[in-house]
Amino acid sequence: MSRRDLTRTIDIAMRTWPPRVTEAALAFEARWTQRALKFHNPKLSEQFEAQLGRYDAAMNSGNSTEIDTEGSRLCRAYGVIAADMQKANVPDDAYVIGRDRGGLTIAISAVPSARDRVRDLYGDAVIWFSPDEVATLIAMDERAQKIAAVKASFPGAEIINVNGASK
Repeated sequence: MSRRDLTRTIDIAMRTWPPRVTEAALAFEARWTQRALKFHNPKLSEQFEAQLGRYDAAMNSGNSTEIDTEGSRLCRAYGVIAADMQKANVPDDAYVIGRDRGGLTIAISAVPSARDRVRDLYGDAVIWFSPDEVATLIAMDERAQKIAAVKASFPGAEIINVNGASK
């Protein structure tokens, strides 16, 4: 195989596997974090992390066969861990849901792939926020800043009800 052919096969493998791995990862990452996997099944978590490492190594310095092998193994690994978590009914931890007494429902997650999962479970009326957006909203509102200062002074304090709030 010529050097040009070798480079071409590596290029094809490097363009093929990242989208496939991303697609395989979405089924897991829309519901769970690796932290949840680690608590649920430490051995499986360790095996999964090792596979992630082998895939990364292949993508960084492997030949096309190594990239193909480790890419397909990682896709299967995502399927295995998602199936294991689902079978064990491990609760989703990729997002948190918040509701107020007026019926407003929000989802907060740093993982955009969880958005469809949240909408499937809680409906289209759920409002999606990233943690950075929540921080920005608090920083923009004087009342929210005061509440944040109280919460900082009293760790564990919760907002139960707000009466008489003026605008």
